[in-house]
Amino acid sequence: MSDQGAVSDETEKVDDEDGSASVQQWGMRLIAKELWRLHEARATGELASLRRMDRRVMPPAAFHRLMARAGFTEMSPETVGRWSRIVAIMAQRPDALRASGLGEAMAAVGISEPRLDMLLNAQGPALNDLARRTALRIARDHDRLPYRDLCELLLYDGRGDPDDNARGDKTRIRVAQSFIRANTNGDKAGG
Repeated sequence: MSDQGAVSDETEKVDDEDGSASVQQWGMRLIAKELWRLHEARATGELASLRRMDRRVMPPAAFHRLMARAGFTEMSPETVGRWSRIVAIMAQRPDALRASGLGEAMAAVGISEPRLDMLLNAQGPALNDLARRTALRIARDHDRLPYRDLCELLLYDGRGDPDDNARGDKTRIRVAQSFIRANTNGDKAGG
């Protein structure tokens, strides 16, 4: 990669309690690298197709090709749906993906606390919509797109597994705390 900062490695040290990164975190990292590769290859048509994926229809061949390159060769329809939403978010800024910092980025682009609350309390289709809109706003107005937290919210939503629910809650708390810290630091700097 010519730009070492394009896909930031600052993250994947956020591991599960047993010290191992989750399969989902490694998957997101591999997808980020594949999206960067497409950006570097100037595959604008393929990236546009990934950005425009509609969650109500089957994802395009570009999605399946990307997932195969990232090592996801067998997926259930539910898994395809979840990962297609994630890839559509990450494809908004393949040249500027960063794993962490969603709360800070939301504060930096001026997303309000009530909007943060809406995102963190949403589930199902509402969460899908709010996560995508949040990603679009950050991609447009910020220098980096912090993908991991948004993607984890989507991955762990409504799965019914207590471990996944706990991971989702942990992500929500991390985002809320970083948002408040960023706003508090901004208030101190300005006052």
